[in-house]
Amino acid sequence: MSTITIREQQKTETGFKAILSFEGGTEYAIEVSNPFTAQEEERLEWYFERWLVFPNLETVKAEAAKESVRSYGEKLFEQVFKSNFDAYSEYQSIKDKIAQIEIAGNSPEFQALHWEALQDPQQPRPLAVDRVMVRKRVQQTAGRAMVEPSPVINLLVVTARPGEENDVNHRTISRPLMGAIQKSKLRVQVDLLRPGTFEALTKHLEAKGAGFYHIVHFDMHGAVMSYAEVKELQEKEEKSNPGNPLSFKEFGREIPKFAGLKALLSFESGIPGQTDLREASELADLLTGKNIPVCILNACQSAKQVQG
Repeated sequence: MSTITIREQQKTETGFKAILSFEGGTEYAIEVSNPFTAQEEERLEWYFERWLVFPNLETVKAEAAKESVRSYGEKLFEQVFKSNFDAYSEYQSIKDKIAQIEIAGNSPEFQALHWEALQDPQQPRPLAVDRVMVRKRVQQTAGRAMVEPSPVINLLVVTARPGEENDVNHRTISRPLMGAIQKSKLRVQVDLLRPGTFEALTKHLEAKGAGFYHIVHFDMHGAVMSYAEVKELQEKEEKSNPGNPLSFKEFGREIPKFAGLKALLSFESGIPGQTDLREASELADLLTGKNIPVCILNACQSAKQVQG
């Protein structure tokens, strides 16, 4: 089985110079850029993040957005594989053996390209559907997490549903996760944190001690937002629909005004229908302070990269 690597080299005025290689062999210089305009990107974001709330409305626009995913993927494929005859020939010779596609790059703009849409025009679906796609950022780590010796993997599952009965079911993610662990007979000890508040998480990790958990899995709402967007959503929800699960209200404290964008996670507040927003950096500090080596974040926009 083969691995394809697409590695970022440097930015250009229109996109990026990159290196394409197959199994670490011959390297092919390629140039890639976003196949979409800003308007097309906005339509795609609308389709995946907002249209499903009211799927019976704007169906023509939604269908166009859906079809554009294939167009995007095919245009990206042309840039990666068809700009060099030898590269395309090598792809053709191993395409049935490709098991993994690695996207390696440190800039958010490079990772923001929709690599999961990459599609051979001669194939019915994107390459990532039948293969493992891995995104890599080569950065120096702050330090190695020291975990305690254990005969099992200790996993903590944190589920937050501020909207309660109006929100996504608590067990939408945890039930299949638990089922997969039991079916595979893996040596995993699973703890479920309740309630899903930041305070409860802090106290629980403190009680268990640093290095106890090997993995913490978060299942909650989240978003990459500007301060103006946070305030706008807060005001909207206060006026029209308090308790909405997509509400991003501050609870018990004011979020200081900030410039640019921040990644925010929505914990339960302890009060029905109200959200306790926490910055991703705040959560990262808590986890690294408790020597937790692996964090799995199952949240809206958790993989979003912001283009400059």
